Amino acid sequence: MKKFKGMLLACDMDGTLLDDSKQIPAENLRALQYFTKQGGRLSLATGRSPHAIGTYIAQLPVNAPYSVMNGSLICDENRQILHCSGMPYETKEMIEHVLLKNSQFGCEIFTAETALIRQMSDHTLQHMRKLHLDYQMLSNEQFAKSATADWCTVNFTGEPAPITALTQDLLIRYPDVFDVTSSMPTFCEITAAGVNKGSALRSIVEYLPDVERVFAIGDSYNDESMLQEAQISFAPANAEPEVLRNVNVMVSSNNDRAVADMIEYLEKNSRMKTVNY
Repeated sequence: MKKFKGMLLACDMDGTLLDDSKQIPAENLRALQYFTKQGGRLSLATGRSPHAIGTYIAQLPVNAPYSVMNGSLICDENRQILHCSGMPYETKEMIEHVLLKNSQFGCEIFTAETALIRQMSDHTLQHMRKLHLDYQMLSNEQFAKSATADWCTVNFTGEPAPITALTQDLLIRYPDVFDVTSSMPTFCEITAAGVNKGSALRSIVEYLPDVERVFAIGDSYNDESMLQEAQISFAPANAEPEVLRNVNVMVSSNNDRAVADMIEYLEKNSRMKTVNY
């Protein structure tokens, strides 16, 4: 019997699988190849859009459905869309309310196909360039005609202090309408209520009746819902302090071999021999 048969691994990307230069450390890649060859199922869970992970998907042995845009879009291992959550009708009112009070914020709206920019900022421009994303500026008329059911997620960008204040304000103002989280200090990431990496992981498990054990690794606040769904949760040593306090196992930093450490842990604690990639 293959060593990792029946196991599903949900893996965050930025700050976890990827190092700070946005590359996959060689040991992590070898470990994931070993994991899947030995029967494990690999799923990704990222806040990125589908277009921002294409080069990584080509390198990785993804053999299970995966989630992007903080769980709002689920794709199968062949990159076909399985589920899009959409955004509630209150989203337009929320965007107008935020931008009226915060002219310095950028506003990014992601669909399954593209990035729509409602308001540009230096942080949003940097985000688009960093991920090599094509985008479309959204005029007043286009914004009015857009269907929020086609939107997957909204991201406000700005300086850390006002973004933190915005996050808290939205949680209070729209407690039953939106999920609000952050993968980095300059982002306020918004999905429909109940839509997050954890809800996506539950849906993915339903697609995979052969999965018996679920494991997850992540480093940031937008990973917490996913980590709570796992039987054993992991975080890199340089993860957010609150994330580290709540996971079962701390592994090495994302600049070392965080994912490889996790797979080695799974094997050793399954009473198997030491990993030899």
